[in-house]
Amino acid sequence: MSGRDRRRFGLRARFVLGVFVASLTLVALRAAKLQIFDHQELTRLAQGEYLADLRLAPRRGQVLDRAGKPLAISVDVPSVYANPSSVRDPRVAARKLAPVLGLDLDSVYQKLASDRLFVWLKRQVTPEVATKVQALALDGIGTSKEPRRFYPNREVAAHVLGFAGLDGHGLEGIEKQFDADLAGEEQVVSALKDGKGNAVLAGHLDPDERTSGADLRLTLDLRIQHAAEAALERGVKASRAKAGMAVVLDVATAELLAMAAVPTFNPNEPTNAGSEARRNRALTDQFEPGSSMKPFVIAAALDARVITPKSTVFCENGSMRITDRTIRDTHSHGTLTLTEVLAKSSNIGAAKIGQLLGRERLAGNLRAVGFGERTGIRFPGESAGLLRSPSQWSPISTATISFGHGIAVNLLQLAAAYRVLAAKGRYLQPEFVQSLERPDGTVVKPPARLERQVFSEANTARVLTMLEQVVSSDGTGELANVAGYRVAGKTGTAQKPDPVAGGYSPDRYVAVFAGFLPVEQPRAVVVVAIDEPYGIHTGGAVAAPVFAELAQSTMHFLGVPPQATQGTLAATPVVADDNEATVVDARNDVSETAARVAAGGMPSFLGMSAREVLDAYAEFGSGLSLEMQGSGVVVQQEPPPGARKNAAGRLRLTLARR
Repeated sequence: MSGRDRRRFGLRARFVLGVFVASLTLVALRAAKLQIFDHQELTRLAQGEYLADLRLAPRRGQVLDRAGKPLAISVDVPSVYANPSSVRDPRVAARKLAPVLGLDLDSVYQKLASDRLFVWLKRQVTPEVATKVQALALDGIGTSKEPRRFYPNREVAAHVLGFAGLDGHGLEGIEKQFDADLAGEEQVVSALKDGKGNAVLAGHLDPDERTSGADLRLTLDLRIQHAAEAALERGVKASRAKAGMAVVLDVATAELLAMAAVPTFNPNEPTNAGSEARRNRALTDQFEPGSSMKPFVIAAALDARVITPKSTVFCENGSMRITDRTIRDTHSHGTLTLTEVLAKSSNIGAAKIGQLLGRERLAGNLRAVGFGERTGIRFPGESAGLLRSPSQWSPISTATISFGHGIAVNLLQLAAAYRVLAAKGRYLQPEFVQSLERPDGTVVKPPARLERQVFSEANTARVLTMLEQVVSSDGTGELANVAGYRVAGKTGTAQKPDPVAGGYSPDRYVAVFAGFLPVEQPRAVVVVAIDEPYGIHTGGAVAAPVFAELAQSTMHFLGVPPQATQGTLAATPVVADDNEATVVDARNDVSETAARVAAGGMPSFLGMSAREVLDAYAEFGSGLSLEMQGSGVVVQQEPPPGARKNAAGRLRLTLARR
């Protein structure tokens, strides 16, 4: 081989070697990329060919009332699933399954004939249906238990709780608001193909392996909640109203003891109710509070020293002109004291006091008690109400807002504001969550709440005394009286705006009573609103009786005993301007009452006033439960006078005016 040929051969050999080395290098680099850099992604793609994750709903945490009684729980119910690749004949299996499951034949067949590894045929079936499916013994068909939300008290607290869907997620109410806490972690079950290419479940559907969500304990008292809904339903039915709502707050803590609305629904079957029935009206609906606004105007005016406790107001004999508008009272009044302005619910009296206070101070005080902004209770759908900036008020706004028109509130706002009057002038943001207990035992308490002093203690005490007169025989709220307890409160009657014609509707009203008891040491605020009562529509006639029934039940469940002798009421101190204490003495002369009690047998209560009845009943000590209806003096008694004391378990008295 010549030298020239050897050089050519060497060049060719080096070229081939270079190509070979370069190829090996490329292969090595590619292998390194696949093995090191793309390992996780390739593993995921590979598993996707033979492995699939089935995500099953977790067991949802419980919702409990303040005493630990269950309001919402999760129970395991059977569901029917299929592994389509293991079904031998989808058409035959569909014919057998469809009538048992109550499903369309074609829809069942389409699922069984699919190439998926797992399909639900029907979720949350009855145990009877599950037993029938198991009896068919079809390959690839199985049953598994999964959690279903159950509300053991049916309609009770439905508007607060809301409800959860089939997937275990909250859709309304606190089920939605606290969904992230109540929901546990999903159970992940793997499905893969066996050696023959059939898809099988590598894991099993075991409900005991599911984690649980946190338990939520509310401040609600199930007993008071039930009483609120029962009283409200009776009140709405009696007044043939469109709807009603009620709120009960603990005075000391501002915790929500009850929140009710009518109409209601069964959260176990939410699809059977429309949105009107499912709406939590106590938070979502806003309305003009009417005369229930007046105590705040008087308290603010006393604090601002534009009036004194001894001030009087000339009420223009029932009619007063402001610019181009006329303000009227239901009855003609001349000069009234501050107490009489509230007791007789004079619009003109409140308007004049509001004008003395001025729009800036009036707006500031109303906002300080919580009007015009959400309470911050962390409940979905709460309305903020309406309290415009005083710069936007018309010339007559100060007057009309002073008696509750031109301002809108929700019922919880109104209850929180009345708690200020019951709690020595101090506002505390309401709360309905007591604690959240996580699966690991960690207990989470609600965050600190907003608190502020709105009115002075002295002036709040003065207004409280005035409000007690509202439920006297001379006041508009006499039907709010609760036997054995001193009550303070205020009626409210407001026309509803007419969205079509504009202005106010001539025949659509909201009737309100807001109050608290017992006066000497307030324990609970109770606020009731009846929406569009038919015929008689005043707060004193429509809402006050519902208040009385609910307030009495609340005192019973809170363990607040009635006064042993209503005729010897504790005196209420009122701080005078010169800082010297004066006393309003509420004692009655009971000598005549005692004389009326007959010796032996059932005594006669006929002709007695409510307070005289309580005095005589306390002395009588028969152990009978006492029921009084109406106002005035006793005109009917059951059992009648002279009957044996043990002849009945209940003493019913009907009162009427003579």
